[in-house]
Amino acid sequence: MAAAMAVSSSKSMVLQSPKTFREISSSFLGEPLRVKGLSLHLKPRSKKRDIASLVIASAGATVATSGRGGGRFYLNFTGFPFPLGPFLNRRTTRTEAVKGCIWLFEQEQALGFSSVSTNIRMTVIKLKSGGLWVHAPIAPTKECIQLLKELGAPVEYIVLPTFAYEHKIFVGPFSRKFPQAQVWVAPRQWSWPLNLPLEFFGIFRSKTLKDGDLLTPWADEIEQKVLSSPEVGIGPYVEVAFYHKRSRTLLVTDAVIFVPRKPPECISKESLLASAKNGLAVKILSKGKEVPDEPVVDNNMNRQKGWERMVLQILFLGPSNLLEPNASFAQMSQKLIVSPIVKTLVFSKVPEKVKNIWS
Repeated sequence: MAAAMAVSSSKSMVLQSPKTFREISSSFLGEPLRVKGLSLHLKPRSKKRDIASLVIASAGATVATSGRGGGRFYLNFTGFPFPLGPFLNRRTTRTEAVKGCIWLFEQEQALGFSSVSTNIRMTVIKLKSGGLWVHAPIAPTKECIQLLKELGAPVEYIVLPTFAYEHKIFVGPFSRKFPQAQVWVAPRQWSWPLNLPLEFFGIFRSKTLKDGDLLTPWADEIEQKVLSSPEVGIGPYVEVAFYHKRSRTLLVTDAVIFVPRKPPECISKESLLASAKNGLAVKILSKGKEVPDEPVVDNNMNRQKGWERMVLQILFLGPSNLLEPNASFAQMSQKLIVSPIVKTLVFSKVPEKVKNIWS
């Protein structure tokens, strides 16, 4: 899958407050789970009770951009079998998830030449050293780099937490903007249809993340856990989860998803309206139902329909309800879920492996 959902919500849920990765695993990952760039902030609600509020950032928070349309140019025509768009222009938004400590950077990511887009997320944590720890870098447009530099701290570490191409493709270009930063990558990297080395992607002199490694430079602040399954289909599923102890924030990439009810700020209205149009995909997947061919007016209703259709096409292989997506979308949104695609293609194949590694 070229892209999966990022987390974005102003809602909070109550969870037994974990103080270590082990407690988080037993509380949160008791079942095989599955979010693209998910940051779960576990914020204490009361000093008297050891309960945490699970805050899935970022809707409702202030979203910052550079304030200009310029600086968003980024040329990308790579990707197999579908190149990852937008091909020329990527808007970046920045949200402060934990004051003075954690920021979320998001861009739109499109699947080839289709009308399907989603948000892809980079999470930045400020370490005790004063430097920045960058999780899953996004396209280093001028706007993105400017928003990052506004934090007023040097980038010390760049982390690729997964094997997934949609994250790997940006690590090389991003690291060249910060040549003094160390690059760390998830183990067992692979690509398809050709298993290319990391150097092909512009990733040089990288170090490999290890399960529970106490020798990583950030080990006293951020714990890590590797999920590395046997080969499922064309290759193994590999992901590294991180737990920032001071802010009680868990970061995962694809293991879990939370679909926001409203479209993320970074997705353009043009993309949303293109998805709302009754195009070829809607006609094919409607299986004989009459599909009206009418112009799409720019309004909130059509933008919402476009977002709902995007979500269903990302989560399911050939959804049958694109014509009227609201009911199916309502079942998937505003809650933590395992993506049906990942659950079917990965976790259901190796349930014990998933449970044993992350519990």
